[in-house]
Amino acid sequence: MNQALLKAAKATLANRTRVYWVVGGAGSGKTTICQALASQCNLPIYDMDAHIYGEYHGRFSPSRHPVNSQWAAAPNGLAWLLEMSWAEFDAFNQATLPEYLDLLAEDLDKLPADAGLLIDGGIVNTAVAAHAFPASQMVCLSRPGVTSSGVWQETSARLEMKAMFAYLPEPETMWQKFLEFDEKINQTILQECQTANIPVCQRSEKDTVDALAQRVAQQLRL
Repeated sequence: MNQALLKAAKATLANRTRVYWVVGGAGSGKTTICQALASQCNLPIYDMDAHIYGEYHGRFSPSRHPVNSQWAAAPNGLAWLLEMSWAEFDAFNQATLPEYLDLLAEDLDKLPADAGLLIDGGIVNTAVAAHAFPASQMVCLSRPGVTSSGVWQETSARLEMKAMFAYLPEPETMWQKFLEFDEKINQTILQECQTANIPVCQRSEKDTVDALAQRVAQQLRL
């Protein structure tokens, strides 16, 4: 990890008292809850996944963001990631996070100091993020008892993800590896939230959006 980049990002992120971050695994309800909170609290949403897989790619600098630059230069970014072992993938996530935080800080620097914002997901290593972003302004959503296999079959948008694997060698093997990584991502997020004292809101299948949004708002003191 680039500790200097992490420290530089902290100079901006640690002082943004009205910026909040909702984290959690796929299917935990981050986007739905962010949309509910955005409506209730009149806060814009910053979709971290959309930036990481989209707009950030045009801003990666080989000198400042070397790890992400390698990923962006790969002929097939998904295949490049799935060729890794879990240990390599975990190290990749930790190394890329300071680079993402650098670009996030760059975007926040363009906003007024008291601007409010809800950041929707996008990260795995929440304890690393907490070195630059206040843990008190983060909350993690979890959904106990639901497998990655179940989550990625829930909606048509998620089912489209599996269709992308048809273009990879051994698509079914790669799909199973993706699901294995996704399970470990969920475990890592929860473990690191515990380490960093980031509150976790468990989502019950009986929860309404309003009820869960209210619990999240209470944790964030919105």
